[in-house]
Amino acid sequence: MLLAGAIRLAMGVDPALAAGLVGGLVLVATVYGLWTNGRVQLRSWLVSWGVIAAGLLGVVGGAVLAALAHTPHATQSVGPEALTIGGDVLAMAGLCLLIHRRMPGRSSEALTTAVVAVVAVWFALLTLVVVPAHGWHPGVQILPMASPACDFVLLWLTGTLMSMTEKHPAGYRYLLLGFACLFVSHAVGAALYIGVHGTSPVPLDAVALWGACLWACAVLHPSQRAALEPVPIRTARPSWAHVALLMAATFVVPGVLGVQLLLGIPLKPATLVLGSALLPALVTMHLLHQVFARSAAEYRAQHDALTGVCNRVLFNDRLALSLIESARTGRGLALMFIDLDRFKSINDSLGHAIGNHLLQAVVSRLQAALRPRDTLARMGGDEFTILFDEIEGKEQAANLAERMLQVFSEPFSVSGRLLPVQASIGVAVAPGDGQDVDTLFKHADTAMYQAKAAGRNTYVVYDTTMSVKARLRFALESSLRSALEQGRLTVHYQPKLAAADGTMVGVEALARWQHPRLGMIPPWAFIPLAEETSLIASLGEWVLETACLQAKQWERWTSAPLSVAVNLSPRQFVRQSVVRMVEDVLERTQFDPRLLELEVTESVLMEHMDEAAASLSELRAMGIRCAIDDFGTGYSALTYLTEIPVDAIKIDPSFVRRIDSESGAAPIVGAVIELAHTLKLAVVAEGVETDAQFQFLRSHGCDYVQGYRFSPALAADDLEALLRGDLPFITEAGSIAPGELNAASGSLLPAGRLTSILSGVPTNGAWMSNPESGDVEAVIAALQLEEGVPLGVVRPFGLTSARMAVGTLAGLASLTGGLSVAGVLPKATQSIAAQILNQATGLGLAPAAGLGPTPTLAAPGSGRGRSIASVGSLESLRAGSNDVLPQMSDPVGGVLTDPASSGIPFVPSVPEGSGTIDVQEGGVGSLGQGESVAALNSGIGSAGEGSNPGNGG
Repeated sequence: MLLAGAIRLAMGVDPALAAGLVGGLVLVATVYGLWTNGRVQLRSWLVSWGVIAAGLLGVVGGAVLAALAHTPHATQSVGPEALTIGGDVLAMAGLCLLIHRRMPGRSSEALTTAVVAVVAVWFALLTLVVVPAHGWHPGVQILPMASPACDFVLLWLTGTLMSMTEKHPAGYRYLLLGFACLFVSHAVGAALYIGVHGTSPVPLDAVALWGACLWACAVLHPSQRAALEPVPIRTARPSWAHVALLMAATFVVPGVLGVQLLLGIPLKPATLVLGSALLPALVTMHLLHQVFARSAAEYRAQHDALTGVCNRVLFNDRLALSLIESARTGRGLALMFIDLDRFKSINDSLGHAIGNHLLQAVVSRLQAALRPRDTLARMGGDEFTILFDEIEGKEQAANLAERMLQVFSEPFSVSGRLLPVQASIGVAVAPGDGQDVDTLFKHADTAMYQAKAAGRNTYVVYDTTMSVKARLRFALESSLRSALEQGRLTVHYQPKLAAADGTMVGVEALARWQHPRLGMIPPWAFIPLAEETSLIASLGEWVLETACLQAKQWERWTSAPLSVAVNLSPRQFVRQSVVRMVEDVLERTQFDPRLLELEVTESVLMEHMDEAAASLSELRAMGIRCAIDDFGTGYSALTYLTEIPVDAIKIDPSFVRRIDSESGAAPIVGAVIELAHTLKLAVVAEGVETDAQFQFLRSHGCDYVQGYRFSPALAADDLEALLRGDLPFITEAGSIAPGELNAASGSLLPAGRLTSILSGVPTNGAWMSNPESGDVEAVIAALQLEEGVPLGVVRPFGLTSARMAVGTLAGLASLTGGLSVAGVLPKATQSIAAQILNQATGLGLAPAAGLGPTPTLAAPGSGRGRSIASVGSLESLRAGSNDVLPQMSDPVGGVLTDPASSGIPFVPSVPEGSGTIDVQEGGVGSLGQGESVAALNSGIGSAGEGSNPGNGG
């Protein structure tokens, strides 16, 4: 409103005063707009609109000079016109910057197209209108026509800027209207000057000032503060309008010549020569620009911007062509996948600029080691691929991989630093490892991850077992995620006893996974998978909360509350705030923090020293006890024992297990106990299995013990029964054999075979023995089922013949039961029949009544011939189930009490001369004289009391 009032006032006063007044207000408004809007915009916006504002300054300056010289548009002057054209050129540069900011590469195309169009129109007007009417006077005619030509280019560029998106700031519309006013003012002024040398009845100065005011409003408008709408991706193919414009510009000169001949207009050789040279040159330059732009865009689309080597798109094309050529000629090729080891640490510590220079140095050294026909590509980040043609076999591919590893033998010099870099390499060879791009890439990537798991700085050539392992890992991870979400995991609790008097003082909470089809999944198989993913945070928090809630329920069965120990994963210190998580769990469960003990491994303390120390200090301030788990298996640096705030250390089972051997572990264990007591730390021994181990630990002052010598990890109900006094301490000697465990629970495979298959799940694991492919596929299929069929529930059958078979089997079951009661069938035949029915129907049928004695629970000091029920059968017994699992008869008489051991129950030794433990119904076999309980359970795959939620024994 202020500017409009100034213009109305200026129309009635002196032109010079009007130009100066309006020009000053325009410049003040422009500077204010740059200051206010520039504070909330990026630097690129400020630069672009700053250049446009400088162009406005030139236009206003030209208007003021013209007014001061008393030269209205009817009498042109060189100085003001030159200043106005200079302002227009600056405005063109600013608009090109805005277009480039929105869509790189589009600005030059729009500018050249506008120049071609305006020159074509300018030449046609000059030769057909101006020259025939007024003659050829370049000094008088060219400069007045240049100003509206520049305004036309500004209109074209502004229209291009607005056409990129459907929505655009209101300031763009003001800018377009301002340029339109300037174009009208300058075009009419030029026509009047060239045509009649007269004045216009319309105040052209006012129109020009209106254009300047609208220009300033575009900079000042608040819409400039809003975020711009993203430019949609369009095809690079030129539009039909663009093609038509170029063709019209090409035929302008011949068309003008034809019109002159038809109308009898005298030919002017100078103008024809100018047009014949200028227009084709502009069109040719525009087309060359398009060609170069398309070529540059294609290169950018197929090459890595940082290193200049092929990217994934071009590499895939070349690999596909090489595979076709390989199939035609019969020659092999190798795909090599290279991943830099621990490159992220370089980026984090030295910055991304150093990391980028390092990648460029790696590419230079790799290219120097390649053959001319080999193809190197960067897949992204720190991953590279190499295509080797004409490979004879995997041995040659391995030699090439060894040569690529030599590239990384020397440090890289980057910005004055010597950076040692190593790489892990995976190789896949076609056609044996794949005959298409996706398969070959997948296998090379699998081999590369195997190289990382093997210790890094090495190479691995793909073999078929790797793919099976990868599928098995993925299936197990997916099934674990589903089990955690649907609540199919459980927590078992292993008692912790005071070594002095055998009193149970606490428990350790351990995650367990009972799969509905595969049976018990060992912790060492699924805990590492949870560690590698985000599942470990959810799993650890769930175990902690479940254990706290369960411990509160046990308080009514104990005279003194039991402490609960829960493992913290190293990943939990990285992925979440441990202190906040523990606080939330304690608040939800209302559990006494003084009864909670959190266990961390040495790896946590060494890899995250500062974070771990701060977190442990906060936890201890809350009253929570902290312990170092698996002491002796990690760094075992004595310095951190004095620096890390902990209350206890837990000796790893691998040391305890060797106490009664000749390995020399006993003196080490004794020294650790003495050192811990010197530092006022309690000592817990894990994995105690024999009485000799227990006697040694107690004699050396160990504070607490836990292990199969006293009790395995028990389900919550079983431990509650133990606390009520309904159950004695039971030892793992009473458990059923690994092969029978899964057979009894309806598993697809015996535990031994399942353990062998799952041994390939860890990233650095190898098959314990080569499993049958059918077994592996069966395990993968079972894991991929979202919901397993509950045990004891009939599986649905889809065929009539299958239903008839089930009916027949049911009849046989009743017949078998009748014959069994009558004592006609031998026990072995009855057992076989029951197993066949279970495998065929999944009914979970038990052998007929009368197969053997009902299992009973052994009590300390019970007489000979008493049976020890397996841990897995306690729940079934309490529920009144008829399932009778194989039992093991204790020839010595249950769980005995050694008079010298303060009444603490222990696993009895086999009497001399006995050599075996009797097994009913073809049970677990024999236990050699003097063998430990660990030997009896070697096939179960127990991980021992480990560092993470659930990898306990």
